[in-house]
Amino acid sequence: MTTPDLDATERIPTAAYDVPHHRPHGPHLGALGRPLLLLVLLVGAFFAAALLLTPPRESVLVMGSDARPDEIERGEVGRTDTLLLLVADRATPKLSMIGVPRDLWVPIAGYGQERINAAYELGGGQAAKQTVANVLGQRVDRYLVVGLQGVRDIVDAIGGVDITVPQAIHDDAYPTDDYGTITIDIPAGRQHMDGETALRYARTRHQDSDFGRIGRQQQVLGAVRSALLNPLNWTRVPAVIVVTQASLKTDLNPLDLVAVGAAVLRDPGEPDRLVIDTSLVNPVVGDGGAFLLEPTPELRPAVARFLNVGAAAATVEVLNGAGVAGLARSTADRLSRRGFLIANVADAERAQAQTVIQVRPDARRAAEDVASTLGIPISRVSEVPTLSGADIRLVLGADAR
Repeated sequence: MTTPDLDATERIPTAAYDVPHHRPHGPHLGALGRPLLLLVLLVGAFFAAALLLTPPRESVLVMGSDARPDEIERGEVGRTDTLLLLVADRATPKLSMIGVPRDLWVPIAGYGQERINAAYELGGGQAAKQTVANVLGQRVDRYLVVGLQGVRDIVDAIGGVDITVPQAIHDDAYPTDDYGTITIDIPAGRQHMDGETALRYARTRHQDSDFGRIGRQQQVLGAVRSALLNPLNWTRVPAVIVVTQASLKTDLNPLDLVAVGAAVLRDPGEPDRLVIDTSLVNPVVGDGGAFLLEPTPELRPAVARFLNVGAAAATVEVLNGAGVAGLARSTADRLSRRGFLIANVADAERAQAQTVIQVRPDARRAAEDVASTLGIPISRVSEVPTLSGADIRLVLGADAR
């Protein structure tokens, strides 16, 4: 009988990789995996919060300042010859642009009658937002201002924009940054524009009119959006962000940017565009023969139809007849968050027991929406054809809380 080489109690040595080990089923997160998962969860929570905490429809007043380099060095902001209201509705989804003529002669709170392009220079972003909101009958949530050089830098950072020029442009008196003029020619047809050419295309107006220029400004803004949505340009986004931060003044916060960005991504088509022209404004002659424009009564209804906002376009006056300090303001804020434009907040002539709503006949539906929002019986809505100052007058009584 052959003697074994090993005793029965000895084990044959094996390599470590030959020894099977029990591993739990499912994915295993290493030291790097856990922080990445946490980062993903935090980013997801931020985006979710942005969509939950911001209204589904946000409007941004985009303004282009004409301040020259020497004026900027002196701290001057210049007049905003470009005014575009960008309305981003991620629920529809729909992206809309409304071009506002710079020569509109309108009241600016605290400053009297002036051209609308002076609102930002006189009272800053809040004055500009309120003035445009009053003229259009629409809520304006945020503002954004970009200078001449900012337009050049942003378009160049994207790598240029593609624009179809409907007809050749020739301008013998295009203004330069040093207060001189030059001759510019932009041929018709599809072309790729750098920052300087895009700025010239958006600013020139001597060939046609300010209404034509508004249309070109909308084209440039739409082309910038299209360039940013092009996957071939996504590697340029970090550079665009850096340039944008240095070029813009805005009250947009990070949550707003996510909300507006979501609307832009949900509507990949071309934005709807409205140019406020002589069908909605009347030319008038001001002091010294100045060319001015006055809004017609049709302007606000036309804007409401264009945006398809219906009842939310109505203006509301909130009067406090409840005897509770601050109640009218808090109620107005509540309605504003629901999309109603607040025309006035004040005390009522006298105290009253019940809250009532007066409304012009053509705004009945909007008044019922106000009643529903505040929990007021529809029976307290009464039509007043001669109502002035707002489409709806809400008079708070002692029962309001």
